[in-house]
Amino acid sequence: MSLEGRLEDLNICSILQLISLGKKSGILILKNKQDHGSINFHDGQVVRASSSCYPQGLGSLLCERDLISLPQLEEALKFQQRLRKHQPLGTIITYLYKLAALEIEQVVGEQIEQIVVDFCRWQEGDFSFSIENVDTYGSAHLNPLDLILEKGLSPQRLAVKTQLLDAARHNGSLNDDQLEKKLQELQQRQDRSRITLLRSMLTELQNPDLGGGIVLLILRYASELLRRAIILDVRGTRLIGLGQFGLEINGRQADPLVRQLIIDISADSLFDKAIKNRMLVRGALNCPAAEQRLRSLLGTLSDDVLVAPLLSGGRVVALLYGDGFHQSEDALALDAFAVFLSQAGIAMEQLLQPEPVN
Repeated sequence: MSLEGRLEDLNICSILQLISLGKKSGILILKNKQDHGSINFHDGQVVRASSSCYPQGLGSLLCERDLISLPQLEEALKFQQRLRKHQPLGTIITYLYKLAALEIEQVVGEQIEQIVVDFCRWQEGDFSFSIENVDTYGSAHLNPLDLILEKGLSPQRLAVKTQLLDAARHNGSLNDDQLEKKLQELQQRQDRSRITLLRSMLTELQNPDLGGGIVLLILRYASELLRRAIILDVRGTRLIGLGQFGLEINGRQADPLVRQLIIDISADSLFDKAIKNRMLVRGALNCPAAEQRLRSLLGTLSDDVLVAPLLSGGRVVALLYGDGFHQSEDALALDAFAVFLSQAGIAMEQLLQPEPVN
């Protein structure tokens, strides 16, 4: 699995979850107009991170926290240079000054966490992830001041922490104990439900015999988040109905009616925004013609609907319209769904390709 694209299309929290679920090893490179950085993964865990926004190395961080002095750091670096076999700077400091390895690991972990959480707030920029063997703890190829962990951090935990911190900025502060408790609660819920679901859906998506079942698979996943949904084929400025779930049309079969559905996309509508921005959007539909057509199928329409694109090669090949959220407060559930749709779009495009003419 190699990924590249723009953060406007797939945010970093979603990328972290995708790499974590696949237990991939490799390097994620991130760039925007002002800054750049990278995250290293080993078996899906974050083991190393660097950012132009956080240039401090391990030695500087230990000095800032008064865990060692500047002369001690200089002595440790000279000691490291004299060694025939490379040893990490943290190991040397532990040996020379009896500083507990756990304290050093905590400093490194907190700095990596801070870097990754900052990345998660980037709204624009470019990303590329390549699968490769990464230098792990103790590698002779690493700069002695690099921040690297012997045991990695969970990308899912980092994504959840970003969500909680952003919510706290709007709803009031969280102390460390409250934050840790909420992290544990949300992580347990993730492990039991959303992540398990996403993993199983991605596994099913790899089934070469899936064929037209891709529509049903997408709708099955959508049913975990929404009370009803419609998949729409994108043909220029027109949308064509493909499938649905949750529709009740006065005892009539919904599928044939959905396949007769044709919607013209109006500018500045939620459909238009999802296609132009190539990302999941929520809000009022703002498309009078579409609202009239959908109302004939759905009855009343909500002011809070979801429109999610299915992408292939950076192009929107289909849209999913849905409303009636089961867990409207769970933003990461929608992130996980976006991750799935980013992979499902490729299979969907193959399904929608016209039959070759003999």
